[in-house]
Amino acid sequence: MSPMWGLLLLLVLFLIGLPVAFSLGVSAVFIMFCSGGIKWATISGQMVAGINSFTILAVPLFLLTGNLMNKCGVTDRLFKFAKSLVGWMPGGLGHVNVLASFIFAGMSGTAIADASGLGRIEIKAMEDAGYDKDFSCAVTAASSTLGPIIPPSMPLVVYGTISGASVGALFIAGVIPGVIMALLMMLLVFAVAKRRNYPREKFLSGREFLHACKEGFLPCLTPVIILLGIYTGLFTPTESAAIAVVYAAFLGLFVYKEITVRELGEVIKQTISDSVGLCALVATSNLFGTSLVKARIPQIIMSSVMGDIDNEIVFMLIVVGILLLVGMFMETVSAIAILTPIIVPIATSLGVSLVHLGVVVVLTLMIGVLSPPFGVVLFAVNRVGEIPMGRLIRALIPWFVILLVGLLIVALVPQTCTWLPALANLGV
Repeated sequence: MSPMWGLLLLLVLFLIGLPVAFSLGVSAVFIMFCSGGIKWATISGQMVAGINSFTILAVPLFLLTGNLMNKCGVTDRLFKFAKSLVGWMPGGLGHVNVLASFIFAGMSGTAIADASGLGRIEIKAMEDAGYDKDFSCAVTAASSTLGPIIPPSMPLVVYGTISGASVGALFIAGVIPGVIMALLMMLLVFAVAKRRNYPREKFLSGREFLHACKEGFLPCLTPVIILLGIYTGLFTPTESAAIAVVYAAFLGLFVYKEITVRELGEVIKQTISDSVGLCALVATSNLFGTSLVKARIPQIIMSSVMGDIDNEIVFMLIVVGILLLVGMFMETVSAIAILTPIIVPIATSLGVSLVHLGVVVVLTLMIGVLSPPFGVVLFAVNRVGEIPMGRLIRALIPWFVILLVGLLIVALVPQTCTWLPALANLGV
């Protein structure tokens, strides 16, 4: 029996609702059976190797940082800080929405945390100021995609662990694409605000501005500490995650005093629960990748699907197309766990930078989670914004266009992802 049937088995198991980690493990064992027999020592060894990594420790630590920041009331402070910086522009609260998401991304690292945490504050503030509900919800949903691009990023950590790419380089690589996407979104906000005559916020007095900066300064130091530490080589991504946890706990317990010791324990328990599922996914993904390589499935796919393509640009466009489709139906980390072992060997053979590929993969999947029928961000904004799904999807159409333009810039110009890591001698 052909090992290729293992991919069909994976699809069937996923469609009938089995957990992705279980589906990957069963499919990997099936592929190994079809390509020369099962060695149980190899199975256990590869699963352990997948999570026996210093890098993977960053996953629960960054999750804990985001959970702590959400718990200690950072979102309201960040919104006021962003408002003091860009609220005076036409469509001020739309720009505030994008900038607050950009900053919050450096703490939570996930789109769903942004849409759920900041979304409620942003949508209410915009509606109270006279913005249409459709526009308020659309800009909130679109800007939440910045979460997994701006470091720290859970999807980038998982991709780096599975692919072998430097997580530090991936973190630094996400900065310029994140800025590009944020600027494009702010450009669209400006255009819509001019056409619909949306209000701008009043200029703050010097005293008000300084107060907003004081409130937002300490939370904003989180991504700065992480990036500067990695960029200067002072500490690794995992060490930066540990420092971020200590800093977030310090803010919650002693500065803002909005977390008790009991609540800290509850946050830690929730983080452990979330981390176990992610680690199981990474472990079985490593086994799945090993089985694919042994069965030469990436080479078979390359010769049959890619044909004689030896052009990086064409390859990236094909990857973007496939990932946009996959992102509509599958959660981001699961998609990365399944597809990374397949596309990385092909990318390596074509000379594509794994750092560039990683940023493109995550950015593309982020656009996918905005898309019907199963986009998780759609459901989050639908819930917090109390807007019918059909209206939200229609309102998002111009945002899809802007996001795709930004994605194509990043996908077709590798230097947007590789320049900063190369400058920091992190390797690309």
